[in-house]
Amino acid sequence: MTSQPPSGPPAGPVPPPPGPGPDPRRPRGGARHGIALAVGAALVALVLAVVVVASLRGDGRGGPAAPPSLGGTRAAAAHALASNVVLAPSDWGPGFGRADPYEFDPADEDVVLGNCEYGGRAARSGTLAAVQRVVLHPSSGLTGTSEVRVFTDDPTAKRYVAEVPDQIRRCPTQHGGKALYTGVHETPPPEVPGLEEVVAEEGSQVTADDGTGVDNRYLVLTGRTGRTVLRTSAVAGAGQEARIRRVATDALLEMQRRLGPEHAAARR
Repeated sequence: MTSQPPSGPPAGPVPPPPGPGPDPRRPRGGARHGIALAVGAALVALVLAVVVVASLRGDGRGGPAAPPSLGGTRAAAAHALASNVVLAPSDWGPGFGRADPYEFDPADEDVVLGNCEYGGRAARSGTLAAVQRVVLHPSSGLTGTSEVRVFTDDPTAKRYVAEVPDQIRRCPTQHGGKALYTGVHETPPPEVPGLEEVVAEEGSQVTADDGTGVDNRYLVLTGRTGRTVLRTSAVAGAGQEARIRRVATDALLEMQRRLGPEHAAARR
């Protein structure tokens, strides 16, 4: 899976779903399985961003609380935008809660190596912000991930998105530790007004991280507008394919809706 399904895991006191459902700690889609928390950004960037982030986080729900301040550095403004656009559990619909862990900031990039092993790597040069959140719907076992990446320019964002179909075509079967994904392929993406391009990837998970056999399906949507990349993913047991697509698509539409006014503010 080039953009593994839910790239982040559930948070809060939400218990994992019973049965062989997707491992909420290793969802595919945003920061891939085996995602590791990046250890700190540069001290100067943190100091510059702290005031902006604190004012945006507000109650911690992640909703568009207030327009980001553009008075700091580009990195601070980009982080404010990403934090305001990425989704919180309530944005996914009734029944969703935080995964544990819940937020990755900064979030690693997914990568598929030459031997078709997937993993994570530090964000590439030219990344101003990368924030990812993971949610879980306990009763259905569906895990969702939302991610926002802001780059310094359009070409860097385009290259990021262009790598997704390249990895899908190169590795229809992917592995990471004992986890195994098969039938990885591109699928027609949904129409999302405002996005210049959208790539959709889907596949099946047949082995969990501990080697146990599972029967899960996933969908990852990666969209770009200008220098901002939005990604959503959903993974759940077989038989929930229609719901997986609806949930991932609705999440991408909501992030693009939020991004509209954020971009307008950034241009002022």
